[in-house]
Amino acid sequence: MRMYDSDTILNIQQIPESLVVTGGGVIGCEYACMFSALGIQVNLVEGRSRLLGFMDHEISATLAQSMRNMGIAIHLNDAIETVETAQSLSVKLESGTTIETGAVLAATGSSGNTAGLGLDKVGIEAGRRGTIEVNEDYQTEVPHIYAVGDVIGFPALALTSMEQARVAMVHAFDLKYKTDIAHILPYGIYTIPECSMAGETEESLQEMGIDYVAGRARYLTNARGQIIGDNEGFLKLFFDFEEMKLLGVHILGEQASELVHVGLTGLLTGADSDLFIQTCYNYPTLSEVYKYATYDALGAKARRLEYEDIAREAQRKVGVG
Repeated sequence: MRMYDSDTILNIQQIPESLVVTGGGVIGCEYACMFSALGIQVNLVEGRSRLLGFMDHEISATLAQSMRNMGIAIHLNDAIETVETAQSLSVKLESGTTIETGAVLAATGSSGNTAGLGLDKVGIEAGRRGTIEVNEDYQTEVPHIYAVGDVIGFPALALTSMEQARVAMVHAFDLKYKTDIAHILPYGIYTIPECSMAGETEESLQEMGIDYVAGRARYLTNARGQIIGDNEGFLKLFFDFEEMKLLGVHILGEQASELVHVGLTGLLTGADSDLFIQTCYNYPTLSEVYKYATYDALGAKARRLEYEDIAREAQRKVGVG
């Protein structure tokens, strides 16, 4: 067997010398990094213009460059056209590129594993990809049957699936202590390096017309980051420009999926920049990047206000003249 999906590849009997991964989402990027770390030549094919399109563009671009530095060949705006089998697999892309490879991993999305449940016999209709519609309490069309996790679609994460199940059981047994999952969820991508996020991205803030300021802190200038040798990692924070309320947290680097929880807690509690400025972090720790990213955002805000004052003064002088 040389054609795999994200499940069947877990039973792979022999590690191939090369691998083509189709799909630049979470699963595709994670597997591409894992196999590359094993010394396998990996080609990653993605039909869109960038990897992990839901992530902040700067995180996505930096991850892509890190993956290229690992030796992964990334083919964006492209797709597999044909696969011919011989001693090796000959994969032809729509761009005309041909890749000789030992195996192909299809990671272009998953379907709910509902086909054999006999849902139609109890009055539940599954969607095109095996997904089931539910209400806010995770009840299906049949009120005493609940559904959670991958079978109800996005976000299809382990953390959300567990929370959804808790909400469903509280409702089913009228326990009255948990009626909803958190309104802001973290995303952890276990690539090399890790990346994680919570809250708004730069693109979403721009689409909503929210006036914001960004602050960054790099592991390279952090003592713990220097100790562990992570020269690529960084934290990026977004704040509301006027009130400096925290709006988004984005991290790439060692322990990203752990560090994001500091910012996530700030988002859930409606914290502003004072949370990180007033907090004293252990030294040397990666957590310190929150303080310095916030200082960077405050500096960016001060520079913008200064520029606006200068512009107004120049305009006033022109008006007087």
